[in-house]
This record gives sequence, C-alpha cells and structure tokens, in this order.
Amino acid sequence: MTGAKSPLRERFETERRRAAFAAFLPGMGVGVIAADTWLTPWAGVPGGLVLGGLTYVLVYGYESLMWRHHHG
Repeated sequence: MTGAKSPLRERFETERRRAAFAAFLPGMGVGVIAADTWLTPWAGVPGGLVLGGLTYVLVYGYESLMWRHHHG
C-alpha cells in the first residue's frame, strides 16, 4: 500500500465524523435553550453554536485518542 489508507482506517474516519456530528446536534439544542434562558434571548443561537462546536470537538478528540490508544 503506497499512501492508501486501510479500509479499517477509512471506516473509522467516517464514523468519527458521524459521531461528532451526532453529538453536535443535541449540544447545539442544549446550548440554545441554556443561553436563551440564562443569558439573554439574542444569545440563544450563538450560545448553541458554541456549545455544539464544543461537543463536536470533544467527541472528535476522544474518538481520535481512542484510535491512537488501540491502534497506535
């Protein structure tokens, strides 16, 4: 294999992005509700994007860390 990724690695990268996006959606929903409730109504969407982005980064990073832990 010259530069080609293994099928397992390709599948992992697809699943890692899917899992991170699946975490982004509820994170954004919680962020919108929390920012709108406890901050101000105009902070709802930006707060949702911030919290959603944070959950995306956390899940993506965790999945990457576990891949390196198990597969080197």
